[in-house]
Amino acid sequence: MLGENIYLQRTQIGMTQENLSDYLHLTKTTISKWENNQAKPDIDYLILMANLFDISLDDLVGYQKTLSDDQRNQLIKDLKIKANVLSERDFFQEVKELSKQFPNDFKTLLIMINMVLSNLTNLNDSEMKEWSLSTLNKIISKTVVESDLQTAIMFKTVVLFHNLEYDEVINLYQNSPYKLGEELLLANSFFAKGDVYRAKQVLQVEIYQQILLVCEYLLSLSTFEVEENKGDIFERLEHMIEAFQLNSLHPNTVIKCYYSLACHYSKSDDDKALGYLKQCFKSLKQLLQRFELHGDTFFYTIDDWLETIPTGIAPPTSQLQVIERVEDLFQNSQFKELSGHKEFQQMIQKLNDLKKDY
Repeated sequence: MLGENIYLQRTQIGMTQENLSDYLHLTKTTISKWENNQAKPDIDYLILMANLFDISLDDLVGYQKTLSDDQRNQLIKDLKIKANVLSERDFFQEVKELSKQFPNDFKTLLIMINMVLSNLTNLNDSEMKEWSLSTLNKIISKTVVESDLQTAIMFKTVVLFHNLEYDEVINLYQNSPYKLGEELLLANSFFAKGDVYRAKQVLQVEIYQQILLVCEYLLSLSTFEVEENKGDIFERLEHMIEAFQLNSLHPNTVIKCYYSLACHYSKSDDDKALGYLKQCFKSLKQLLQRFELHGDTFFYTIDDWLETIPTGIAPPTSQLQVIERVEDLFQNSQFKELSGHKEFQQMIQKLNDLKKDY
């Protein structure tokens, strides 16, 4: 492992064995023996090489430090606190340095990337892009866990999209296979073997994911449509929210949905727009009351699965940050005509009051 790492890191920075031997004041034969695992470098040389390659000593020697689930949850809490008190630049640098301690703990690295993507407003920062893509490409090339792989690919497309690299996103996703109902075969196979719980879990997990995605799809579709066609899309979106009780199941998604509805109706119907903003505020309170992903009486088998997702069940932002983001939504210039309404002013005051609790 050590020999392979020295070879990999040396070639990545474009150094030959002779270059490295000159840098360390050693012979080329010594470097060759290290890379073929015929000899091991002393600690002093390991430190010099780690500094040269700009990686941690643990990463160079292949030490796989891995956090437990409890430690990851604590890490998320600590990073949320830092995101509240540090500037975006300092927060990113903090996460970047911290990531060097866990070079092979892909689940922890994905959590860190999620925290950065969720807490930075400038996602086309060159240093952030370089660090995140380098880390994600490493995970994509090395992980054997399918969920980690898919999460890493998704985060990579987010970074590429925000950096206007649309062709790269298209190349990554346009040839993805269409859904062929594999979950139906899997669920029926579990059922045939008598494992009814797993059969139900497979379908509930799939339905849960698809419902949230359909909401996002409808929101995106509404932005592509002409104004007169949007009403039909929003009507279907509302039916979806009501049918699956998303207000309590996944209020974060509902906030985005009702915000889009409020923006749409702010041009033509003040009462409707105010009504949807009220729903936004109601969903915010639901989110703050249970600030994590969870199932409900319909999706009663998914909690075990949620515990296994790479980024964890806790949101990547603090409760205060969520309130402030909703407050920013209410300050949208589209709601300028609503600002004189007493109901609107009351909601702004309630948001200010909520912040005092967090």
